[in-house]
Amino acid sequence: MLPPKTTIVGKIVSKHGFKGNLNISIVSSFYDEIYEGDYLFVIIDQKGVPFLIESLNITKQIVKLQFVDSETQALDLVGKEIAIAFDIDHESPTPNGIEGYVLYDQFDHLIGDIKAIEEYPGHPMLVVIGENREILIPLIEDWITNLNEDLRTLKMTLPEGLINPEEYED
Repeated sequence: MLPPKTTIVGKIVSKHGFKGNLNISIVSSFYDEIYEGDYLFVIIDQKGVPFLIESLNITKQIVKLQFVDSETQALDLVGKEIAIAFDIDHESPTPNGIEGYVLYDQFDHLIGDIKAIEEYPGHPMLVVIGENREILIPLIEDWITNLNEDLRTLKMTLPEGLINPEEYED
């Protein structure tokens, strides 16, 4: 039997306490995909190692994984990416799936290539390479107006002054 396809949804940020609990950071669009009793795949040596989720707090920031029962075992997992089994019915690509897409604004101006997605407090940020510089753009679902998987393009309504603050006039 082949292992399931997985998609990266966040990372293990730190240990929590001394009994193997972990603080995790999850991309907000995946909060509803993670439950007690499911498997969380910890990426170790570029492979997803499944761990049963024994408990998960209400904010889904503290998790207890089966067989992680000590501070030492928890510390070994800190900094590792986490994934869930890929849901074939998921309507949009995962946040990691839009890396390499080309970003356009609401006026069809080329902003740049999406290099990565990084977790910041509040929400994830797109790391976009455009005009020989790196631009951070908040990844806010309400700003997305079009996603074309065939052309690998993302179109967003961006606030005035976000891309070129020096050109913005009050």
